[in-house]
Amino acid sequence: MINLVLVVMSAFIIWGFGFENVGWVILVCSIGVLVGFLGLPSYQYCLSSEWVGVDEMSLLMVILCVLVTMISVVSSCKDVKVSELSLVGGFNIVEMVGLVCGGSLLFFQSCSWMDFYFFFEFSLIPTFFLILKWGYRPERLQAASYMIIYTVSSSLPLLMGLVWFWDYVGSDNMLLVSMVSGLSGGNLEWPWLVMSLGFIVKLPVYGVHGWLPKAHVEAPLSGSMLLSGILLKFGGYGMVRFIWFADICFSKYTQLVLVVSMWGGVLSGVICLCQSDLKSLIAYSSIGHMAMSLGGLMTFYGVGKMACVCMLFAHGLCSPILFSLAASCYDICGSRNVLLTKGVLRVFPLFSGLWFLFCVLNMGVPPSLNFYSEIFCVGSLLWGNISFGVLGGMMCFIGGCYCLVLYSLVNHGSPSANVDSYVSLSSRYVYSSIFVMFFLLAGGFFIDMFFL
Repeated sequence: MINLVLVVMSAFIIWGFGFENVGWVILVCSIGVLVGFLGLPSYQYCLSSEWVGVDEMSLLMVILCVLVTMISVVSSCKDVKVSELSLVGGFNIVEMVGLVCGGSLLFFQSCSWMDFYFFFEFSLIPTFFLILKWGYRPERLQAASYMIIYTVSSSLPLLMGLVWFWDYVGSDNMLLVSMVSGLSGGNLEWPWLVMSLGFIVKLPVYGVHGWLPKAHVEAPLSGSMLLSGILLKFGGYGMVRFIWFADICFSKYTQLVLVVSMWGGVLSGVICLCQSDLKSLIAYSSIGHMAMSLGGLMTFYGVGKMACVCMLFAHGLCSPILFSLAASCYDICGSRNVLLTKGVLRVFPLFSGLWFLFCVLNMGVPPSLNFYSEIFCVGSLLWGNISFGVLGGMMCFIGGCYCLVLYSLVNHGSPSANVDSYVSLSSRYVYSSIFVMFFLLAGGFFIDMFFL
């Protein structure tokens, strides 16, 4: 499995640094990686070493991290070329992306919750520099500051709680604490609610989401792809791990988080219908999808947890490509305003086809992974309470509405005067999109490999 991942990574890196006409290599390697999912070991959480603990979910998140990093480097052709002359302390943008990927890989495999917390926050540092140095507008300083203030301040209660747990149990090993039920003796309802703020802000849930649209709008393409594909998954993965080793059960406090996240998802979907900026619209759609995944997890049903993991993976591949397509629109039209990018279908039919495919994937068309994750999330919400199921259905319906609106506004109508028909569409965007599309569509036929 690792060899297959390395083959795909090598192919992307070779292609990303100048070799042409190897799109077929990417497709062949994608088939190999997908078949490699059949080789995922079927076991519960176990220790590979003193520092690393893995299970099927950890491996799935590691694979997601590697894939998103590859497509972000390949798609960011303009930033990579400029970065040869744009260094921050000796680092260019590719190395910053590598730092984010390395910190994320260590986070997803940490077996100690203190290491878990350290790498939970570490990836913010290279992301901060990505936004600050390679952002496009002067507001990038405010966006980077918002991200740091929101995430660090909300994770301080999490740090205090984890230190207290370490003193209470005498160990910070997740597997050991889960096996001996070391945290189940006390009342963890209020402490859990306060400590979960660190994960809720990283998702983020509506209400503490103010940093995300700002960060997405001001970040370069690679920064937006990493934020939506990897860093937003920290909150969901952390919540799954924390509930597991702390032995959290359904209570009025978890129900409060469920209600807030579901209503927030509905509101973020309504906001998407009113957005004029492409990157803001995609960012708010991410808030809605993360709310749906958190809702499935907070029902505390096994199918809800499995659907949550599947949605994390599916959204982690779909959303970065939407940001890549938005960057293509900016290259073609010089604007991200949906009213100034009309009529792309007449000028770039292939590009319009990619927009259509990923808009319908984002709204959950069968037999994609997005479809199965949404269906099972709504099913687990219906088992919990019919009111939650209604909210989940509203989120799916509104999601379909804004995806159709997004596609129709960008692609249909008379071509805007801003559309430059002499701009050539980069093959990097096309092959990256086809690569991800294969995973999302073909992955539906191997759904048991993603429902962990």
